[in-house]
Amino acid sequence: MRNILLKRDRRRGVAIVEFTLSMLFLIPLLLGTFVFGFRLVRSLSMEQIVRDLGHMYLRGINFRNAGPIQNAQTLSAGFNLTSTGDSVAIFSQIKVIQQSDCDAANPLSVPGTVHCTNLGNPVFTEEVFVGNTSLTISGVSVAKSAFGSPPLQADQTVSVANQGNNALASAGHTVGPTGFAKVLLLNSGELAYVVEMINGTPSLSIPGLSGTPQVYARSIF
Repeated sequence: MRNILLKRDRRRGVAIVEFTLSMLFLIPLLLGTFVFGFRLVRSLSMEQIVRDLGHMYLRGINFRNAGPIQNAQTLSAGFNLTSTGDSVAIFSQIKVIQQSDCDAANPLSVPGTVHCTNLGNPVFTEEVFVGNTSLTISGVSVAKSAFGSPPLQADQTVSVANQGNNALASAGHTVGPTGFAKVLLLNSGELAYVVEMINGTPSLSIPGLSGTPQVYARSIF
């Protein structure tokens, strides 16, 4: 009888050890599922927001003005799209540089003969920010387009000279892994309207397990 009781105690001890070891894997898995699930919910909401903002942008709404900025913040309720919040929306216009653009960028050259840095490449013509332009995650600034950071004038447009000759105005060359041409191939005269949104999620993060604490969404028209 005593031997039977000892065997039962051993089995109970082994079960406790096995349960403890299994928790080392199950708890991080459960937490990871929780984090990615909530990020997915945020991503789906942001997808709808950037689509709505993209439709407005395409129709000529100027998000430099107070009224449209307020509309963007209202549409993004819950994401704190303010200058001190945890989200930023980026509105960009992109086109492919043609020879006529190169001629305009180099007015002293003979028309039709100029070859400029960005000829044939997609470039930014403007980039407007709404929200926290100083948004950082883990000490790194993330308030920038996935396609680049063009040199902007005071009105948040890119000068004709920079469009033609400044490589920083390029929205990624066609050979680049993140180049805009990898996402959408524009024809001559076409203009793409891009809305991107980045939301920092420090509260939905498990260091070393859940990756960069942010959610990204974009819409292109």
